[in-house]
Amino acid sequence: MTHTSAMTMSEAEAKAPPNLLTRLVRLVGHLTDPKTAPGRLFTAFERRSTALFGKLATNERYLRFAGRGLEASFNLRRGGIEATEELLHLMRLPAVSEVNELRYQVRSLHDRLEVTNSQLELALALLERMEKRAHAAGEEPRQ
Repeated sequence: MTHTSAMTMSEAEAKAPPNLLTRLVRLVGHLTDPKTAPGRLFTAFERRSTALFGKLATNERYLRFAGRGLEASFNLRRGGIEATEELLHLMRLPAVSEVNELRYQVRSLHDRLEVTNSQLELALALLERMEKRAHAAGEEPRQ
């Protein structure tokens, strides 16, 4: 008869295979650790690419080129949105910008309605207090 003792939680965790996240973190650590071969390669690559991007960030020609590329992508996006909205209008459907404007207006109206309701509740409470005072003083309430 063999004697088996109950394992503690830490023993069970030590014997359990590491989960996927733990394995991934260990792998990233191995690949980026400067003491390992892949880590040394990564460190050298990172150093060189940082230097290259540092030079590009101060290069006028590159900055003009990147600026024109960004402007072209923004124009392309704007043109796509305008074309989509035009298509929606042709199909007699509201565009996203119109739905967003309506949503804003409905929220604004809702907020104003809440304020009006609060003001009416305060006015009714004040009116009830005035009626109670008038009734306590023996006066007839006004109608």
